[in-house]
Amino acid sequence: LVRIEHDVAERFVDEPTTAFLRTEPLGRWLDASPRGPQKSGWSVLNTSGVSLRYKPDVAPGVGTVVVESRLDGRFRWTWGDDPSDGNLLGTARTLDNEVSTLDLNCNHKVSARFDNSQMHCAWGLVSRRGWAVVNDTGKPMWSNDWFAESRNSVDVSVFMHGLDYAGALKDFFHASGPPGLPPRWALGTMFTRWFNYERQRLSHALDRRLREPLNALGRLDLRHELACVGPLGLLYLEQEQLPEVADDVVMDSGGGLRVGANMHEHDGIATNEDTYAKFCAAVGCTPGQKIPFDLYNKTYAMAQEDIAIGALDSTREKQGIDFSWIDYQQGEAERFEKTRIRQLNPTIALNMLRYSDPARHGENRRGMILARWGGLGAHRYPLGFSGDQHHGWQGLAFLPYFTSTAANVGYNYWSHDTVGGDGSDANDHELGVRWVQVTAWSPVLRFHDKGKATGGCATAGTCARIVPWDLPTAYFEAVRAAAWERDELLPYIYTASAQTAATGLALVRPMYYEDPRDDALYGLDKQYLFGPDLVVSPITSPSGPDAVGFAEALGAVKWSIYAPRGERGWVDVLNGGLHAGGGTAVGVYGINDVPHLARQGAVLPRRPRFRGESALGRAQRALSAIEFRILPARAFYEGGTMSAGGAAIDDDGVSMDYAAGRQAVLRCEYNFSGASFDIKVTSSGDFAGRPSKLTLVLTFPQLPPVQVASASQAVRWESRYDHRLVGTTLTAHDVDLVAGLAVRVSIDPTYASALPNFVGLMGRVRRARYMKDALDTMNVNYGSDRANLTSFVLAATQMEPNFAADLPALWKGVQSQVSAYKDLKDMRRRQFIMAMLSNGASITEPVAEMRAHAKSTLPEVVVV
Repeated sequence: LVRIEHDVAERFVDEPTTAFLRTEPLGRWLDASPRGPQKSGWSVLNTSGVSLRYKPDVAPGVGTVVVESRLDGRFRWTWGDDPSDGNLLGTARTLDNEVSTLDLNCNHKVSARFDNSQMHCAWGLVSRRGWAVVNDTGKPMWSNDWFAESRNSVDVSVFMHGLDYAGALKDFFHASGPPGLPPRWALGTMFTRWFNYERQRLSHALDRRLREPLNALGRLDLRHELACVGPLGLLYLEQEQLPEVADDVVMDSGGGLRVGANMHEHDGIATNEDTYAKFCAAVGCTPGQKIPFDLYNKTYAMAQEDIAIGALDSTREKQGIDFSWIDYQQGEAERFEKTRIRQLNPTIALNMLRYSDPARHGENRRGMILARWGGLGAHRYPLGFSGDQHHGWQGLAFLPYFTSTAANVGYNYWSHDTVGGDGSDANDHELGVRWVQVTAWSPVLRFHDKGKATGGCATAGTCARIVPWDLPTAYFEAVRAAAWERDELLPYIYTASAQTAATGLALVRPMYYEDPRDDALYGLDKQYLFGPDLVVSPITSPSGPDAVGFAEALGAVKWSIYAPRGERGWVDVLNGGLHAGGGTAVGVYGINDVPHLARQGAVLPRRPRFRGESALGRAQRALSAIEFRILPARAFYEGGTMSAGGAAIDDDGVSMDYAAGRQAVLRCEYNFSGASFDIKVTSSGDFAGRPSKLTLVLTFPQLPPVQVASASQAVRWESRYDHRLVGTTLTAHDVDLVAGLAVRVSIDPTYASALPNFVGLMGRVRRARYMKDALDTMNVNYGSDRANLTSFVLAATQMEPNFAADLPALWKGVQSQVSAYKDLKDMRRRQFIMAMLSNGASITEPVAEMRAHAKSTLPEVVVV
C-alpha cells in the first residue's frame, strides 16, 4: 500500500481523513532517497514488494506515475488507468426507496432512485488486476478535534497486493483503523420497527418472544402524538417514560436485552424539549427560537451529542438507550446553515460522532449504531442498515452478493430490513421465511418491517406480517428455527468477527477469498464464505408460482452449492454428503433448510440450549456452556487419520477491555485415528466475569454411537443419541478448561462394518421427515407401506448395529413403498413428496440458482 501525495506549495496532509487515520506505516523504502532523475526523466523508489517510478518534475498525470509489483510482474498500475478494470467492487450507501438491486460499478448509475452523489459508491480494495486505487484528494481532514477542508492537491493510495486479498484488507485496517467490534448482543437477534409501542403492548410482545432469541429492540416511540417530534423524536419524553420503559425491557429480559431509538437529527432542536435551554446556552442561540440543524458547526454538533443524545444514552448511573438508529435521509450535503466543509457528508459525520460518544463521555463500552454507509472509513462505525429495499425475490437474490461484496471495503456488518411486503407480498410466506434465513446467515439478523406494516393496508388486511407468530405454523416454525440456529452459532460468528482486523477476512465474504487464483470461485453470487469453515447458499428462489398464500409449506427447491477445491474437502451439512471439491453439491430442500457446506472434520463452536433457559438476552451472556461440534469427514468412515480444531473467543461482550487483550479463548483440537478421537479442550486468557467452570458439550453428527474411553478430569459424562444430528451428544458439567481436559472418544466397534452406511444419512433422515409430515397432515393411515418411512424418521431412536447394517435396504424400501403410494389425490403434496424422495430429480432447478458457467462445466454430486 503506497500513498502518493502532491502539492506545488508542499501543503501536505499528515492529519487523518474520513478514510485514513494516518497510522505509522509498517513498511520501509529500500532506497534512502529516490534514484534519479535518470536520463529518461524517471525517479525510482522500491520496497520489498513494489516499485514506484515517477517523473519528479511534473505533477502526476496520465502516464507519469507507475506502481508495479516486484513479486509478480503481471500487476502494474499507471496513473490514469480505469479503476473499474478488474475491480471486484465495494458497496454503496443504501437500498432505500424500494430498489431491488444496485449497480456497484461506480462508473455507472448506482441506484435507480438516487443520484450517484448521494450513494458514496466505493471501489473495492481488491482486484483481479492486482491493484486498486483510492482517491482521497480533497477529503476532509480531522484537525484540532474537528473536520477541516483538505489543503493538498493530489492524494492517492495504491493497493498493489496482487491476489493477496486478505493482505490488502489487513493493510487497509492498519492505515484506516480496524473495523469496530460490535457488542456481542448486536450479533444475536435484533427487532426494530416503526411503531409506537407503549409499555403494555411492549411487555406483551416480549412475552411472545420468550421462546425465540432476542437481544435488542429498536424504535421505542412512547407516545403516538410525539412519534417524530423534535430532533430524535424521543428527547421530549426522556424525563417521563423512557427510563421506565427501558428499565422494564432490561429487567424483563434478566438484564440481557438492549434498547435503541430511531433518530431523525435533521429536525433540529425544538423549544419544547427538555434539553432546549441547556442546548441553547451551549450554542448561544436566541431563547424561544427553534435551533436549526447545523451539523458541521462543531459547537452545535458537540451539543447535539453531549446534551441531546447524552440525555438519552445509557450510562453507569441510568438505563437509557444503548444504541442509536441514525435514520438521516435529507440529502448528502456539504453545507448546513452557514457551515460548509467540502466533500464532507452527513452520514459519515453522524456515524463517527455517535459511535464515538461512549469514549468521549468516559464510558467503557463499545460504540454501536445502526446507520447507512457513509463512504470509505465507515467500517469503523458498525452496524450498517441498508434501508427500505423492495420486498421481492429479485431483491432477496441480490442480498448474498451485496452483503459479501462489502467485505472488499471492510464494511463487514450490513443489516437488512428482514420482514415486510404488503399487498400480495404479505401472503407470500415462503418469501418471508427465505428473507429471514438469508439474514440469519448474514453479519446481522435484524427483524424490521420496511414500513409496510401500518397504514391503509390495515383496513384492507394486506399489511406486512412483522412478528413471526402471525405466520401460519409451518412458516413460523421455520423462522424460529433460523433464529435459533443463529443464536447457537453465535460463538462461531463472534469469534470470526473478533479476528477480522488480524486476518483481513470478514465473517461474510465472497467465494474468491478462499483461493483468489481459482477462476471457478468468481461469479458465484448466490453463495459466500461464512467464517473460517462454512460456505453458505441461502435459497433465494421460489419453489413455484402457486406457493403464494398457501398456508402449508410444501415447496421443494433443488439447489446447488459449488464446493471449492482443497485438501480437506467439504461435507454437505444438511445432506451429509462428502465432496472432494471442484464440483457442485446438489440437493432438494424444504422450507426449514439453508444449504451450506463445511470443511470436512471442522470443529464448530456453538452455544448449547438447555431446557428452561430464557431466550431473551442470551447473546450478551458470557459462555457458561460451550459445544464443540465435530463435523463428518471421510477419514471417519474409511479408517483414516485426521487432525483439526476450532476456537471460541469469549469476553464481557460490551466493554472495550477486549482491545487490551482481556478475552478468553476456548479451543478444541483433536486427532482421529483407529476409530478414536483424542480430543483436547483448553481455555486461555481472562476477563471480568469469566465463569470459572463450564458445561462442555461434544457432538458427533452422522456417526454411530460413541463413548468416552478415558478423560483427564474426573467428570461425569451424559450421553444421548440425538435425532437432529443422527449422532451422539456428550455433556459434562463443571469442567475446568483452564486446567485443560483431554478425552478419548471411541466409535462403538460393533458398528465398524456399517460405517459407510452413515454417509448421507442426515440428508435421507431430513427428507424422510418432510415426507412423513406431509403424509401425516393428510391423515394418511399408517400401515405396512409406511413402515420403512417411519423407521427412517426414527433412525436415532432405533439405532443399533443391525439397524445400521440394514440402512441401505431400508432406504430402498422407503423409495419403493412411498413412490407406489396411489391414494394421495393432493397433487401438490404428491409432487413435494416425490421431490424429497428422489432428492430433486423430478423438479426443475431455479433459473437463478447458479451461474451458467458453473452449471455447464462443473461436475455434480447428488446424494440420493
